[in-house]
Amino acid sequence: MILRPVDENGDILPVLSSGDLLRGGPAAAQLVKDRLNLYAGEWWENPEQGNRILSLLRESRLTEADGQTLSSYLTSYIRETAGVREIRDVRFSTEGRRFSYSCVVETDTGPNTVHYQL
Repeated sequence: MILRPVDENGDILPVLSSGDLLRGGPAAAQLVKDRLNLYAGEWWENPEQGNRILSLLRESRLTEADGQTLSSYLTSYIRETAGVREIRDVRFSTEGRRFSYSCVVETDTGPNTVHYQL
């Protein structure tokens, strides 16, 4: 898998040589982040594709118990990503209206940490 690099805002960075492209574990971690940031209904070509976490939050208020449900959903969603072999060290927290999630994604080329906040 080969992906173009992005900055902290998700904007695609220019690539001056093939060495600047993401490969292996970093590419898989970027693909996970891209998938987490694509919400269901946002892509006009396939509105069914994407992260459904917002629809889960519409059903109830964000509580610690809901945090476990959201964490389980995100873990299974990430597991479907190409290049992901295993997910470990899953952590989540709820603080008011903020939900934070992190995990270590194991790929063929090693581990990569993924952070997600909503």
